[in-house]
Amino acid sequence: MHARVPQDVDLEDKLIYGLSPLRFGYLVIAALAVLSLWRLEAVPVGLRLLPCSVVAAGAALLAWGRWRARPIDAWLLDLLVFVRRNYRLHVSWQPRRRRSVVPLRAMNALGKPAGRGAAAASDLTEVA
Repeated sequence: MHARVPQDVDLEDKLIYGLSPLRFGYLVIAALAVLSLWRLEAVPVGLRLLPCSVVAAGAALLAWGRWRARPIDAWLLDLLVFVRRNYRLHVSWQPRRRRSVVPLRAMNALGKPAGRGAAAASDLTEVA
């Protein structure tokens, strides 16, 4: 029995401006954020311009940006997963206790700190 398999099953659907619904959603939410930032009348125009342009540029990168044929949001998600799996953030209100470190030259041949009368590691010679 012969069957034809469609070739474009795994492609994203295009909604408008060549964007998928998710990427168009990035653009719409960022446009709303830019409008709400711009409407802050208590802040002077010069101070509103920088955050609005940063949000608009970030939205354009998330919507249309690609690097090595992959969307930017996929790269950001991979970066987030990598950081989460490899690094751990620990916040403590107590000061960190430091361990006392014995210098290597003060260790004896067995790896224990050299006491009174014990030979230091630099004094020992290896006999074959």
